[in-house]
Amino acid sequence: MIRLATLAAAAALAGCSASLGSVGVLAPDAAGLGLKLLRPGVSGRSCRTSIAGLPLGAGEPDLREAVAQALALDAEANLVANAEVRWRRLVTGLYNRRCVEVRGDLARTISTLTIRMPPGHGAH
Repeated sequence: MIRLATLAAAAALAGCSASLGSVGVLAPDAAGLGLKLLRPGVSGRSCRTSIAGLPLGAGEPDLREAVAQALALDAEANLVANAEVRWRRLVTGLYNRRCVEVRGDLARTISTLTIRMPPGHGAH
């Protein structure tokens, strides 16, 4: 009986983890990057569904897939700035759906050039 209780407690405390994918760049503030805002408030989503435990698609929801879906909204875009990532699940036992969603502003990087001036230059 104690063994069964220990096993049940371990199962209850055990968690699960899965990679949501990888992203090329994460920065706490997009203001420091050279960006051209293309479309504010876009989103992309990657979902996987199963019915009665049978998956309708392979794998787990993929963060790269969600980002690619958002980027596909504008051919010029190469990043999602001010991004928010959400994980959503609907689990009923019969119908289950897991999604990862990315919301943010579509942008593209622009080249910037910083020219350092010698001390005292421009001060008259």
